[in-house]
Formats: sequence, structure tokens, C-alpha cells
Amino acid sequence: MFKRYLRPVLGFLVAAVVCYLLMELIIGLAKDNLEPREKHTEGTDYGLLALSIGLSLVWLFVCTFIHLVMHELGHLIAGMLTGYRFLSFRVLKFTLVKTDEGLRWKRYHIPGTGGQCLLELPEGMKEEEIPWFWYNAGGVLMNLLLVAMAFFFLRMSQHGLFGFSFLLMMIIIGLYILLTNGIPMVIGGISNDGHNLLTLWRQPGMRKFFAHTLQIAGLLSRGKRVGEVPREWIEDIPVSVKSTYLEIGNRVNYMSLLEDLGRYVEARMVGEELIGLGKALPQIFRMEVGGELVMMELMTAKRSAVVDRLWTTALQRYTLLNSKFSPIKLAVLYTYELLYRRDREKANTYREQLEKYQHDFMMPGEARTALSLVGAADSRYSESLQAELPPVEVEGAV
Repeated sequence: MFKRYLRPVLGFLVAAVVCYLLMELIIGLAKDNLEPREKHTEGTDYGLLALSIGLSLVWLFVCTFIHLVMHELGHLIAGMLTGYRFLSFRVLKFTLVKTDEGLRWKRYHIPGTGGQCLLELPEGMKEEEIPWFWYNAGGVLMNLLLVAMAFFFLRMSQHGLFGFSFLLMMIIIGLYILLTNGIPMVIGGISNDGHNLLTLWRQPGMRKFFAHTLQIAGLLSRGKRVGEVPREWIEDIPVSVKSTYLEIGNRVNYMSLLEDLGRYVEARMVGEELIGLGKALPQIFRMEVGGELVMMELMTAKRSAVVDRLWTTALQRYTLLNSKFSPIKLAVLYTYELLYRRDREKANTYREQLEKYQHDFMMPGEARTALSLVGAADSRYSESLQAELPPVEVEGAV
């Protein structure tokens, strides 16, 4: 509970320090760049100080939003110029998705990301023809272009405090995004653009997994279940601590395939294999797989000790928060409440949400799978009730 309230306080303090430093930087650099009427000569100009702090806060959010939108637009432009087709464009939680009925606005979120642009490859494209470079590089190239433009306009003439502070913040935020997206790294389990490029360049065999991920997302967004995608897109390849995140992603998709086909014992075994990777399994995969493994455990072995170990407070919070965007999370919550806590009333609240919003999720195909899992949980619940009934005594039986 203490950490829950400490985190926003620390976040505010960090933001305050950053804004103060930015304010000092703006005033310091602005002395020789402001228009003459905005310069001051003696003492501390507290009006200018307050204005600079306010502008730092405003431009911090505005420039971050601009870079975020343009970063995803860079992926979109570069991808479509190299043969991809539009699938979805997300900024924060607002997502424009291509469906069979046309473009639709939906809500979607991936923890640790501020946006995402998903494109599809044309059907029939061979693995060696996959245009992987420009699609992945387009985002940072767009940020680099914005930084260059801001620097150009900053140096070409003098500006007022508003213009100067805006252009300077565009450069600072742009450089930060370039570093955190261009230098290969994995942040919170999410592989950044630089890491994607490095992996796909060094290991050409990973490009098929990259392409299949996009192709699967395309079909799920149009209502296909994972069990209805071409089998060659999801391979049965075990993973180890040395596996790349793309190979792990393929294994997670294989677990989802087994769930959709009703092969729950096999799905549980794949989930155990993934969780067994420990810290080698990226955090986001650990959360995704953990919830589904709880569901598979309750569908099959029903070991209470295993469920208690897996269903941590962090996993509960993650599953609940993301159930607004992921129908599978609603199926997990329904199964847990029904088969573990035996709370039919609470379980039904999740079922009602799933049935009500099944067509509003970004990937309706996942909603169809989730509904089938809810039906399977109902069957397990009925079987358990039958097993609890006392034997019927037949009068006169010997």
C-alpha cells in the first residue's frame, strides 16, 4: 500500500527536478537568442522564471505527444512505401483499426508502450523478400528529421521565449526518444526499434517470425481465431534461455493455438516451459503467459499450490487492468473466480463484459477464443458439481 502512494509522489518530484533543470537551461541559452524586448539585465526576473517553468511543463507534454505521433507515422510511411498494408495505428490507448467493415476506432493498450503501428505483409511474400529494415527504422528516422528541423529553425533566427523554448524542447525530447529507441535494448520486456533491427540483421532466420506475428495480428483483427490461421505461421519450436524474443513470441502463439484447439494439457505444458525460463522470459511475456497458465492449470491438473504460486498480486493487477483491452484476460478472470474461488456471481460479471464488448476489442478473433474458453470453464464447473453429488441410493438394491 505504501509503494502505491510513494510511486506518484516520487514521479512528481522527478518531474519537478527535470522541469527546473530544463527551465535553467532555457533561460541560460535564451539570453543570447531572445528578442531584445524579452531580455532582462539586472537581478532575477521572477516573471520570466515562472513563465519558463510553466512553458517547460507544457512543452514537455506537447513535444512528447508530437514525437510519439510522428514516430508511429514514420513506421507507417516507411512500411507502406516498402509494400506493407495498413492494419492499425495506435497513440496512447486510441487505436484506428482496419476491419472488414472499414476503419474503426477502438481502445487498446500494451503496457510499457505509448503507441504502435501494425502493418500487414502481402499474402504470398517469400521470407527472403520481407522488407524488414525500413518499417522498423521509420520511427527513429522521423524523430531524427524532427530534431534536425527544430535545430535548423532554432539557429536560423532569434525567437521569442515561446518559440525558443518549444524548439529547444523538441530537440531534447527528440534526442531522448532517439536514444531509447535507436540504441538496441529491451525495456520492460519490450524490444525497441534498434533491438528489432539488430536482431533481424544478425539473424535472418528470425525474419519469418517477425512476418508471421504481423500476419497473425491481421487475421485476428478481422475476426479469425488463432486456430484458423495457417499452421505454418505458428511453429512447435521449444525455447531456452538463449532464445530470442521473436522465438519466444512464436512459442507464446503456439500456446494460444493449443488453447484455441482445446488441447489444454499441452497448452499448460508449454506455459510451464515458458515460465521455467525465469528472468530470461521478458516481463510482458511473463505476465501474459502467467495468467493463461493459471487458466490452463484450473482446466486440467487443478493444483491449488500451483495456482497460489502463479497468481501473485502483480499478476492479478496486470490481468485486471488489461482486461479492458484483452478478451483473454476476461476469460482468465472468469475461470479463476468460477473454478478456484467458486464464486459464480463474480465470475458472471466478467462473462457479461466479454459478451457485451466482444465486437469492440481490437482483435475480435481473440474474443471468439475467449468465449470458447469460458464455455470450457463452464463444462469443468458442471463436472465438478456432478462429482460432489452424493451417490443415489436405490431402494431394494443389494
